[in-house]
Amino acid sequence: MSTERPTTDDLERLLLGASRRYTFDQIAEAAGLSVENARRYWRALGFPDVGDENAFTVWDLEALRGVTELVESKAVNDATAIQMVRALGRMTGRLAEWHVETLAEIVEESGSGGVGAQSRLTSAYQMAQRLLPEFERLLIYAWRRKLASSVNRLVAIAELGEAPLLAAPASVGFADLVSFTRLSRGLSVEALGTLVEQFEATTNDVIFGCGGRVVKTLGDEVVFVADSARTAATIGCQLVEQIGINPSLPDIRVGIATGPVVARLGDVFGTPTNLAARLTTVAERNSVLVDAATADELRDEPSVALRALPPTMVRGIGAVEVFTVTPRR
Repeated sequence: MSTERPTTDDLERLLLGASRRYTFDQIAEAAGLSVENARRYWRALGFPDVGDENAFTVWDLEALRGVTELVESKAVNDATAIQMVRALGRMTGRLAEWHVETLAEIVEESGSGGVGAQSRLTSAYQMAQRLLPEFERLLIYAWRRKLASSVNRLVAIAELGEAPLLAAPASVGFADLVSFTRLSRGLSVEALGTLVEQFEATTNDVIFGCGGRVVKTLGDEVVFVADSARTAATIGCQLVEQIGINPSLPDIRVGIATGPVVARLGDVFGTPTNLAARLTTVAERNSVLVDAATADELRDEPSVALRALPPTMVRGIGAVEVFTVTPRR
């Protein structure tokens, strides 16, 4: 590009890697797909319909061709391809939003010395030039490492031969901040963003560090899963230790339940998931509450102590035996 200031078209072309020059009908035909089937993939990726405008680049065409070739070669069937595309669309969509939100403040500050929107556009363009190559490589690297970890876990489950690969027993944990809604009303936008970021950073460090997996975060709540009750209990106790004593964060409650769960598009479903969520509503602040199945697996675990509580009524489930878990010193 010349020394002239970049335009919005320049920024978009940099991000997309090419100019928009094709209609949807054109890329569908070139990929050997009907418009209806091409639209299914497009929507699975999480993109809206665009009508007859020239909205697509050569890379859109190459992506459609790639998926079509996988299906035609019988590597995957059409239904599986749609599922994989949908999962990719969801994850990359969230990733893109997070990155833009994270970088927006930096762009705003770096462009504050110029003139209005043009200065911010220039800053955004320059930052994209610097970050795109490295983060593109990092994205592929992280995906491969996560893929290897997930495959190794499925191989271990398959070797046990005791449960379907995607419906194996696991411990599901919910952790949420106490009185977050009331607290957030009195915070500025900046302070609220800082609090949420600190919560997410702390929970991620603890969960991944202990060998668990983050399923999703919902502002003041994080959902995680672990392959054993011991790992889940360790995560819960460390979350209480690191967040409960932190004066800049609200208190926390953790609920954990164990049993068969179904993994689907990165999420987990089943009675343990529902029960773990319900347990956080009855747990005391800065405590870890677990169900009987989790407690059974922890009875001979020397690193934690169990204390039985009176059975509690859990909405939608009924009377449940519950136990508190604390680290054994």
